[in-house]
Amino acid sequence: MIKCVVIVSLTLFFTCFSTLALSVERVTWQQGVEIKTELLLKDERKVIFPEQVRLSVKSHYKAIFTYSLIDTVLFLTAKASFNEKLTLQGLNSGRFYMLEVSVSGESVNALDDLIIHIVEKKPEDNEAATAYQPVIVDPIDLVQYVSQTLYAPSTKLIEPLPGIKTVNVKQRSIPSLYRGGSLEAEVLGGWYGGQYYITAVKFNNVTPHKIPFEPCRVRGDFYAVSAQFNSVFARDHKADFTVAYLLSLKPFDVAIQSRKLSCV
Repeated sequence: MIKCVVIVSLTLFFTCFSTLALSVERVTWQQGVEIKTELLLKDERKVIFPEQVRLSVKSHYKAIFTYSLIDTVLFLTAKASFNEKLTLQGLNSGRFYMLEVSVSGESVNALDDLIIHIVEKKPEDNEAATAYQPVIVDPIDLVQYVSQTLYAPSTKLIEPLPGIKTVNVKQRSIPSLYRGGSLEAEVLGGWYGGQYYITAVKFNNVTPHKIPFEPCRVRGDFYAVSAQFNSVFARDHKADFTVAYLLSLKPFDVAIQSRKLSCV
């Protein structure tokens, strides 16, 4: 009788153990590749990283999910349906983990622990990895990153974006960068990401009138021009300027050698 009880108990134990062992989803981290992460509404899911991480937080996160970070584990609970890209950075390695999080009505994996692991490379693989591989950067994300870099009250509010580096651009005024002369241009700084150069330029109104900022009036060989404010108040008003982000496929000083208008 005792032997039977032991056998039954062991059978139940291994059955339970097997069920638990299957309740995980494992993914391999790859540079620049988003990790699909599915949630069920109001159900908590654990995401386990290979190191301690920090999360770049945006203000609207509070309305759509709750989270906590304990050691190497991120606990996520959806409060509403959403689809959001979350960026986390490893505290030791500096590598970026990008989660493509969505809320699904039905999902096979949404209640499983998500384990992210790193594949250790062999010495010969490390040599091949040193070859240059361009990082794909979205122009909209690039503009947002530069804007946050210039104006965020704290570096903690800046969403990390891999592959971005600063570019040496002389801070100076540039005559006639804006056609018509109503706005004077002053270079603030430059960055490079993926295939794009982006330069932040402050345009000051020198007229006594409020005027609209027209991107097509900017002279140079630019891929896109995006302004922080679409209207510029009259000279000496506290809002007598706007900051524009000039994207180009060439360095800024090369792009402005072309005197054509941006939209021509």
